[in-house]
Amino acid sequence: MRFGIGFMHANYTDWDRFEALERGEQVGPMAVEDAQVMREFLQLGELVEPLGFDTIWAFEQHAMPYLMIPDPTQYLSYWAGRTRRIDVGSMITVLPWHNPIRLAEQISMLQHFLGPDRTYYLGVGRGLARRNFDAMGVSMDESRERFIEVFDILKLALTEEMFSYHGRFFQYENVSVRPRPLDPTVITEAWGSWTSEASVRTMGERGLHPLTTPNKTLDSYRKELELLNEVRAENGYGPARRPILQVPLLCAESEQEAQEGAEQYIREYVDSILRAYELGTENFGKGKGYEQYKKGSDFGDGTYENALETLTTKFLNDGIIGTPEQCAEKVVAHYEAVEPSELVVVAGTGSIPYEKTEKSMRLYAEKVLPAVAHLRKEAAPVAG
Repeated sequence: MRFGIGFMHANYTDWDRFEALERGEQVGPMAVEDAQVMREFLQLGELVEPLGFDTIWAFEQHAMPYLMIPDPTQYLSYWAGRTRRIDVGSMITVLPWHNPIRLAEQISMLQHFLGPDRTYYLGVGRGLARRNFDAMGVSMDESRERFIEVFDILKLALTEEMFSYHGRFFQYENVSVRPRPLDPTVITEAWGSWTSEASVRTMGERGLHPLTTPNKTLDSYRKELELLNEVRAENGYGPARRPILQVPLLCAESEQEAQEGAEQYIREYVDSILRAYELGTENFGKGKGYEQYKKGSDFGDGTYENALETLTTKFLNDGIIGTPEQCAEKVVAHYEAVEPSELVVVAGTGSIPYEKTEKSMRLYAEKVLPAVAHLRKEAAPVAG
């Protein structure tokens, strides 16, 4: 099993001001500028390779103070140049928001920045937050069809030197992506993330491997892994690779410190998720193909209050939270439960200060990873 890390890049304290601005109200300046948030998280990123992590991961969100990484490929290209050993991955690149040829070019360039000895793990999904779709000028009603079309074009662009494609959204005649990618398995062995059964089927039909979203419980995820393999088999693919699992991180020297931090920062993390996806409003899951979210899901029953308690409990149970000894026990428990090929911890949740995030990272890397080093002998995921 490999050990990766991703950073929130969130300006959590700006949510109230941001929502007031959306309502057309007069607002003052940010309490914490985006520039400070970005600077601090980039400083944390500099520690990833020296502390012994295997991979740095990127998310994708737009137009909100939640997860301020609008272009995961650009973000990972930065780290390709700043590091020499570690691999990189996206969890996730939201395909409906991208021009497929442009994205294929960016992926190819990223591979060349990394060189032949390092790997880019491409994780993909279709998105859920209304603001993201509005900001990118894409209708949520088209998300599933756009996901399929962009994925299929990506596969052609990265595996065939010249191709044509005639779809609903994109038309290409004798197109070639240059430079050619170093390794086309970046798309043929890509990773998919989902929050609905319909998306599980879409991922399986295209031979994607499982990449978890932090919003799902491990119990529901195990059931859907079985469905994924059934759909893969129906479409001529072998069993999926062991999943890449992402969970929040809060490692502290004492149990009390960890508990107090979790009660604030993990709860704030959940609050930011619910605000980003507009839980409890008519904007939550309002597009075609998102109907199940109105009836209840891993987010809870669709109300903000229930989702806050449901997801907070889930993160506290599944997160790598506690003293180094407790965190090591959690890592082993996750391995025994779902046998992930990689465990990715998400650092910098809620309004946690830079100093506490750095301390948590260091404790995890210096005390937890050595304690679970025997798990590193297990097979790692394979991608392009």
